[in-house]
Amino acid sequence: MMNKLVYCAIILSSVFATGCATERSRRIVDGEDTEVTAGFAEADLRIVVSKAIQDIDRASVRYAKPGARRIVNVKPFTVDTTARGSQAGYLAESLKLYFEEELMNGEKFIVYNEDFAAQTGTAAVRPEFILTGKLLEQNVRRDNGNFYKENALLIKLTDVGTGLDFWQKRVPLQKAVDKTNVMN
Repeated sequence: MMNKLVYCAIILSSVFATGCATERSRRIVDGEDTEVTAGFAEADLRIVVSKAIQDIDRASVRYAKPGARRIVNVKPFTVDTTARGSQAGYLAESLKLYFEEELMNGEKFIVYNEDFAAQTGTAAVRPEFILTGKLLEQNVRRDNGNFYKENALLIKLTDVGTGLDFWQKRVPLQKAVDKTNVMN
């Protein structure tokens, strides 16, 4: 009799736990159904890059050459988040590629291919600007005890000829997270 009670209790608890599992939240981003996650979804990266590119375009009156596109070298991004190993590498590479894509497809920049220049020994063209970036993360506790994860992308455009920082932007991305998912 005791074994049957223990067995029933185990089955009921597993059914209850499975039945009470919450469905993952979803949202619509750029017309696409996306999972809400404490980590980064591709839509999150695209949104952050798009915001930064819009600001670079607004600031272009300071560095635009009439009738010419400027040459920019996009450096690998630094990722200072809880993402580790290949996930951090993926984030860094994705950010670099998204920036290169947006800059090349715009009207103001041509992206310098540093790897190609190094492999072929061609140095006829030099970049005029270097774009660097860093992705940071912090957990912030609200007054009501809830947490949110604040990620911020810091981007800087530096003039290669002078070494002067020409443009800089901090693009925040906040995500609400359950306190059990917060790493201290």
